[in-house]
Formats: sequence, structure tokens, C-alpha cells
Amino acid sequence: MRIGYARVSTPAQKLDIQEELLMKNGCELIFKDKYTGTRFNRPGFDECLKKIRKGDTIVVCKLDRLGRSLRGVLELLDKFNKDGITFISLQDNISTEGHYGKLMTNILGALAQFERDIIIERTSAGRRMAKEKGVKFGRPKGSINKEHEAKIETCVNLYKSGYTLNNIQKTLNIKSLETIYKYLRKNGIEPNRAKRNGLK
Repeated sequence: MRIGYARVSTPAQKLDIQEELLMKNGCELIFKDKYTGTRFNRPGFDECLKKIRKGDTIVVCKLDRLGRSLRGVLELLDKFNKDGITFISLQDNISTEGHYGKLMTNILGALAQFERDIIIERTSAGRRMAKEKGVKFGRPKGSINKEHEAKIETCVNLYKSGYTLNNIQKTLNIKSLETIYKYLRKNGIEPNRAKRNGLK
């Protein structure tokens, strides 16, 4: 079964063109999402993942419809491969069908692993940087002190350098994302909650 997925990024954009292209390419079922507001919710895509089964094919018009970060897209493609699901991106001429598809799948899988290794390396570097600043990992005790201020400074620096909120949380061993929001706001930064899992 061919299952299509369409997404637009702004309320002003229309889904019609994507739907028409997906239907022309044999999609029997199409799931849709329209991004609105400040949060990146994808109920249509969540339903798509529940519906799709081994041997099915998921089709998008363009690769960026699948996700908003390279890491997220690669992880999804790696999951499709492991679950026996074929993936096709029409405009990018990407397909994991056939012999060429197996090669493409291996390349995408290698890229996904490379991306995971980079995240691990950056997290380790972030911990080293924090330790050099005197940060002791764990919840700070008592009143705000130099150690606490160092953790706040490190949190802000990691955020500015592109770390996701979840990576900052793991790197500095902060129990709550709300604590990170507080640290950032203390420095005049309104956190972008879409960056929680690597989304930009």
C-alpha cells in the first residue's frame, strides 16, 4: 500500500498541490498536517506512523516534508528501513526501492549513525566545557552561588551555539526543561520550544 504524507509550514500555504501529486503517484491514503502557532505538532504524521506496516511505501513530495532537521529525517529513514517500509521523495528523486534503493538505504543509515556520533561528541564536549567552568553536575543546593552562575552561563552558551534543549538538559544533568527556560530568560533569551528535539 502506498501512503502519502503532506505538510505545509505556514497557515497561508495550501495542501492541494501536494495532495494532487501524491494521488497521481498512486497513494491510496494521504495524511496531512498544517503547522500553526508556535509548536511543531504533527497529529497527521503520528497517525501515518500508526497506520503504515511492513511492505508499505510512504511517499512525500519533498524530503523536507518529512521533518525539520537533518537528524530527525535521517532517524526516520533509518526506522523505515528497519521496519521494512519503503520511502519515496518525489521531487528529490529519492527511493529506497530495488537495488539502487538498497544502496541509498545503506548511505542514509550511515548518515544517521554519523549524525548520532556527532551528537554524542558534542555532548561530551559540552560536559568538558562545563567541568572546566567548575560546574558540578546535579541540582544546585542552597542559594545561588558561583557554581550555579557558571551552570547558567554554560547553559546560555550551549543554547547560543546551537545545542537543542534536550541536549543541554542531558549535558548539564538538569532535571527539568523549565529550569533551562528559567536560566535563558534570566539572560534575556526567550527559549524557542521548537528546538527541544533538534527542530529549528
